[in-house]
Amino acid sequence: MIPSARYIGKHGLALIFAVGLFTTSVNAQNSRNDEGRPQVRANTQSQHPQSRTMQTRTVQQQQPRTVQHQQAKQAPAAHERRTVTTRTRTTTQPATVARATNKTAVRRTNTIYRKPVYDAHNPGWRYANVPRRNTVVTVVPSGYKTVNYGGYAYRYNRGVFYRPYNNSFMVVAPPIGIFIDVMPIGYRRILVNDAPYYYYNGSYYQYRDSRYYVVSPPVGAIVESLPPGYQTLTIDGETYYTIDGAQYKPVVADNGEIWYQVIKAN
Repeated sequence: MIPSARYIGKHGLALIFAVGLFTTSVNAQNSRNDEGRPQVRANTQSQHPQSRTMQTRTVQQQQPRTVQHQQAKQAPAAHERRTVTTRTRTTTQPATVARATNKTAVRRTNTIYRKPVYDAHNPGWRYANVPRRNTVVTVVPSGYKTVNYGGYAYRYNRGVFYRPYNNSFMVVAPPIGIFIDVMPIGYRRILVNDAPYYYYNGSYYQYRDSRYYVVSPPVGAIVESLPPGYQTLTIDGETYYTIDGAQYKPVVADNGEIWYQVIKAN
């Protein structure tokens, strides 16, 4: 059924009026939106400084926390420094112990090897700690050397000779002709008629062929001390000393001390 021209015209006008009304409503709404946008921007701009202020305050409030956090991080470092210092102090303790040990060793050394002290009334003052002649021991001190001479296996230790005696050893004067490789500590070099001799504990040595050979006491030799076990002899009111077949008389040395000169020898 085809609508009539009257029907179309009536309803077409109504449709056009509705479309116009809708368009007017949309434009009014857009206009209101446009008017509200500047206010939103203004509000946004007005709120922006506050946001910056809040951010600044936030940063300022967080900075102390950052410093505290850094201090908290640095605290272990300080603790580590204290630990290192403690370790350093600990490492210095062995040095102190070492110094104390050295002092103890010195005391022991001084106890065993006391420095001789001059005594004008004791001709044997320098060798007071050396075993005297004819002393019998069952065991020779450690570090000795065996020297075979004249059918005997002598034991030699630090300037002292030990000869086998039954099941023991006797301290004796070294026989003429026996030799050693090194002079003991404390020996003295003396000149007799421009000839060099080496003296220790009543024994005289001469150096030849890279060895030190025991020789007879040279007449005229002057020594500062005699070995223990010497004998005293008085002739015409004068005092003399004999040891190992040699005879000594006391003389005054250049330093004012009493020394002893060989006047007879076997």
